[in-house]
Amino acid sequence: MKRVLVLGATGKTGQLVLKELANRPSIQVIAGLRKSEDISRLSNLDSSIKTAVIDVEDSACLTKALNNVDVVVQAIRLRGDIPETSLVDMDRKIRQAIANQDEVSMIIVGGAGSLKKANGKRFWEDQNFPRKTLPRGIAHHKLRDYLEENSFKDPWTYLIPPPAFIPDGKRLGDYQKFNSMENEEIFLTKSISYADFAMAIADAVLENWRGVYLIAAGQQSD
Repeated sequence: MKRVLVLGATGKTGQLVLKELANRPSIQVIAGLRKSEDISRLSNLDSSIKTAVIDVEDSACLTKALNNVDVVVQAIRLRGDIPETSLVDMDRKIRQAIANQDEVSMIIVGGAGSLKKANGKRFWEDQNFPRKTLPRGIAHHKLRDYLEENSFKDPWTYLIPPPAFIPDGKRLGDYQKFNSMENEEIFLTKSISYADFAMAIADAVLENWRGVYLIAAGQQSD
């Protein structure tokens, strides 16, 4: 039985990931909550899903919560005017918490701001990138570079949705998986629903994906 902890479980992506994983065989899903009352935000929670209250800023609490976990899905979505190193800092906290354990895989929900353009810049630097989410776009650029440029004890997967990431889009049950490229501009015109992206995350957990992948809607939606 593979034990999977979902951080950011009450968010839209997190809830859909919980639903996907609960339907997969040989998976014990744990929903990470910031406070106990957050369980009320998880509608129709599958009875097989366990919950844990986790303060990611408290190293002792985080270490205890991650004990005996096989996979961490990092789906926390930071908002507002966040520092550019905020996602890197969070990744470091999680890795520190699992430093004394056997191998723990990390599946990280990426951001389109980190996509590479032909001119060597990233999508967050494009004039069409939404100003409202610019701090998060920059933070994802920093996180992707940090992951790709360093070696870690614990393996990681960074999954990037296209700019058209549709919260209430239908689950079509299909997606396309692209390897990272030096020029990822072709991906800027694609889209995917949160539901189909969550399916890709569940597959990444079960199939032990490694590295950076770009995830878009399947061919049947084109």
